[in-house]
Amino acid sequence: MRTIVWCLIGLIHAPLFIGLVELLRVHGWSHWAYVPAAALAGAIGAVLYGAREISLMATAIGGVVGVGALIALDGMVGFIESALLAAALAAVVGALVPFRARCSRHVPGKTLAGLMTGALVGTAVALADSLQPGGFAVFAVLLFLVSVNGVLYVSTVRGWVCLARRLLLESRPCQLIEALVMALLAGVAAGSVWLISGPLLAVEQGWWMQASLALHQDLAQAVVGAVLGGALAGMLLELFRFPWVHEL
Repeated sequence: MRTIVWCLIGLIHAPLFIGLVELLRVHGWSHWAYVPAAALAGAIGAVLYGAREISLMATAIGGVVGVGALIALDGMVGFIESALLAAALAAVVGALVPFRARCSRHVPGKTLAGLMTGALVGTAVALADSLQPGGFAVFAVLLFLVSVNGVLYVSTVRGWVCLARRLLLESRPCQLIEALVMALLAGVAAGSVWLISGPLLAVEQGWWMQASLALHQDLAQAVVGAVLGGALAGMLLELFRFPWVHEL
């Protein structure tokens, strides 16, 4: 079961990570684009794995806003505007809607864990890529990133949750924290819709189009690498009997 879950996370992780890397490269980043992209993808993956109620609602909001901006508004709302609109709507929902498991899923600690482990693994990939002439294939990058980050996140998340508690992150209004996390997830989801669908509809020929075209070129092998990495992480977690993160 855990292997299937991590395969699904890898399936989500691949386009998100590659899209972030390409967006950063458009703005002048080189192999160091792996670090913030892996950190943000790790944080989002952590919420998807450990706080599914929040993540599913936020992702649904972002997807609906992104598709609506492309279809119903006929491209009148741009890439940035679509992401900001989805983030604002998700923040309102996160602040006002009373979730059944509110304040019991340690969202701040899990988000911090995913952010830090993702940044660590992304730094390792960036350093290796800088020493390798021509860099590594996207397949290999995603295979390593998802598998190592998955095991590292699950094995250290309890410590990060305790650290977040000591830093008083979990004593602050949980509505505000969950609203910010949902805003991030929804904004990324809406932006991802644009990156994947924009070239097909030929809307808003802006700076993001270059990143979108590069994403389409690398997407197939990125997805395969991420899914295999997720399967490897799931098998390792089952083999060594790590606890389920949602039990925290």
